[in-house]
Amino acid sequence: MYRKKIKELPKDLLPREKALASSLNSLSDAELLALSIGSGVKGLNVIGLADKIISKFGLEGLKNLSIDELTKIKGIGITKALQILAIVELAKRLNEDRERIVLNSPEDVYKYTKNLKNETQEKLICLYTNTSNELLDEKTVAIGSLNVLSIKPRDIFYYALKSNAYGIILIHNHPNGYCKPSQEDILFTDKVKNLAIELGFEILDHIVIGKDGYFSFARENLI
Repeated sequence: MYRKKIKELPKDLLPREKALASSLNSLSDAELLALSIGSGVKGLNVIGLADKIISKFGLEGLKNLSIDELTKIKGIGITKALQILAIVELAKRLNEDRERIVLNSPEDVYKYTKNLKNETQEKLICLYTNTSNELLDEKTVAIGSLNVLSIKPRDIFYYALKSNAYGIILIHNHPNGYCKPSQEDILFTDKVKNLAIELGFEILDHIVIGKDGYFSFARENLI
C-alpha cells in the first residue's frame, strides 16, 4: 500500500477522505501525520513516509526532534519539518493547559487510549500515575508484536523513575481485532509485575485493546 501512489489507493484508505467521511478520531497516528506532511516521495507515498517517521522515532519521540533530525529523512525538507514541529508544539501547549487526567478504572483507561484500536501495528504504551491515579506521563515503549519485539523492562521502568511514578498501566493493541490476551501477553504481564514489585512500583492494570472492545487484567484478577 505504501508503494502505491496516493491517487491509486481506494478512497476509503485516503486520510483526507476518511477524516471527512468519519472524523479525525478514526485516523491512525500515521494518517494524521500524513495530513500535515501533504505528499510523499518517489516510491513511497505520504502515508508510508509518515509511518516511517513514527516507526523510527515513536509518537512521543516527535516531541524532542530537531529540524536537522527530520530533514535527514528522505522526502522531508525544511518546510515539511517545520509543519511537523509546528503541530508538535501546538500539542505541547495543549498538553500544558489540560486538566489533570485521573484514571480510576479500566473504563477510564480505555476511553483515554481507545484510538489504539485504529492502529495497524501493535504498540505497547505505558501510563505512569501518582498515588491519586493522576496521569503523570505517557510513553510508547515498543512498536510491533510483543512476540517479535524484545521488550526490555528498563524501557518501561526508566520513565517510571523519571516521572517519579507510583503506578504503571500497560496498554497494547491487537490489530487483528480481538482483545482476548494471548498466553504470551499473560506471561509478559506476570514478568513485568514481578519486576515492578522488586523496584517499588505497582502494575495497576494491563489493558488489551481490540476492535471488539478491551480486556482488563485487573478486572479479571490477573494482576
